[in-house]
Amino acid sequence: MTTGSAPPEPLPEDDGVHVDPSDPTRLLLHGEVDVAVVGAFADTAGLPLGDLGRSLGEGGVTEVDLSAATFIDSSAIALLVAIAPALRPGRLRVRGAQGSPLMAIRATGLDALFDLVPAD
Repeated sequence: MTTGSAPPEPLPEDDGVHVDPSDPTRLLLHGEVDVAVVGAFADTAGLPLGDLGRSLGEGGVTEVDLSAATFIDSSAIALLVAIAPALRPGRLRVRGAQGSPLMAIRATGLDALFDLVPAD
């Protein structure tokens, strides 16, 4: 039986990377972000993995939102590092990092490279 209502918006996959459609300066990471997830995003963008971060930075990404990320591996960290040079003399803003992702950023010393800000 149909109710005549529109179908619900599709939910993002549990693990993923995408540019915020309402704010193209913000990259959203959610769930467990590892090399497979970052690689899938690069494939979707039609870019080699090694060119992804630079392309995002040059394309206007100035903030990465980690508030929904539960894990990031070295490929996600490399993505953040690759975005940062395009923003010089500014710095990449990393929003909402907590738990394991925050520990990874601090353990690598990258908290000195990024502006860490709380979640909205």
